[in-house]
Amino acid sequence: IFLYVGINVPYTTIFLMGFFANISRAFEEAAAIDGCPPGKCFWQIMLPMAQPGIITVSIFNFINVWNEYFISLIFGNSDQVRSVAVGLYSMINSMKYTGDWAGMFASVIIVFLPTFVLYLFLSERIIAGVTGGGVKG
Repeated sequence: IFLYVGINVPYTTIFLMGFFANISRAFEEAAAIDGCPPGKCFWQIMLPMAQPGIITVSIFNFINVWNEYFISLIFGNSDQVRSVAVGLYSMINSMKYTGDWAGMFASVIIVFLPTFVLYLFLSERIIAGVTGGGVKG
């Protein structure tokens, strides 16, 4: 888990820098004039305005960790800590000898379904998040 965090934190930080850079400083200044402390300003004003970016980077990180193969294959020393992609690969390898096509297709659907459902529900937010961080104005 720490390895995945170490890989995804720099990506997340760089991705969200664009969103926080595009939020106007006028909101922060108006909150300061109204007497809002900096911490409360961040949590109640800036963070909700960056919500499309946070949702987008969360989805990208989820898909990255869910579909991850090599780190789990190399560093996972038991079947309990390996990712779903490695389990799918072992299922495909065992299918060569057993011919269990139904089991293989069921495992492919099980691996594919969570990311597909996540994308169906959050596709508009993904598109808004990807396009929102690139416009400076």
